[in-house]
Amino acid sequence: MKNHEPWRNPPLQEAVFEIRFPTVSDYALFAGGMAMSQQQEFPTTQKLQAADIPEIVELAGLVKHRFISPDESLLFQTGTDVLSVNSVAYKGFINFLENIRKILTATEKFVSLSTLTRLGLRYINRFSNVDYPPSVLNINLPFQNTDISKTQLLQLREINKLDNEGNLLSINVQFPVEPKDLILDIDISLNSPQKSWDIEMILDWTDKAHDVIWDNFQILISENQKGVRI
Repeated sequence: MKNHEPWRNPPLQEAVFEIRFPTVSDYALFAGGMAMSQQQEFPTTQKLQAADIPEIVELAGLVKHRFISPDESLLFQTGTDVLSVNSVAYKGFINFLENIRKILTATEKFVSLSTLTRLGLRYINRFSNVDYPPSVLNINLPFQNTDISKTQLLQLREINKLDNEGNLLSINVQFPVEPKDLILDIDISLNSPQKSWDIEMILDWTDKAHDVIWDNFQILISENQKGVRI
């Protein structure tokens, strides 16, 4: 695990870890078991609208229940083929990774983690009161004569294959998000991985994915923003 310099004023809005797996045979047992085992650390349970969709309708990655910590800084979500851990008040990667470990350990009692169909790690950053995106990010506008003051929507997306295993890096920029905010969304994903997984392997993948996200974040952020936030 690399050491990353903490930022004084980080723009991070949410960090999301996600795994997908073959559909569980008894979702009620999975969701109920997670609620019971995590009741002390995640006492608030929310049933989402997707929970009412009949199970005969197969929609991959559909989240049905949300479990929230007392201070609402951390939550995890479940569906018939998905688990996510979401940090909305980030306390550093080591803390986030340890929470992922705890929730995976509980999940393993109800779901086989050896066969995963997807792994994902996503960091969503939000910059407020932005007048000109290239002053915040090291990006070029798609057209030379773009008038940002009149732009209704600017979306930039780049997807890169990182290795022969199928890891993908996705970088998404969106502006403006009301009123004048800019979103930088960096995501690492691995679909249909051809290996047998365990918790330590999942955490190792997450650690390495985080390093890639951090390196790209550092490259994308302008020196002006670094001066304000570090």
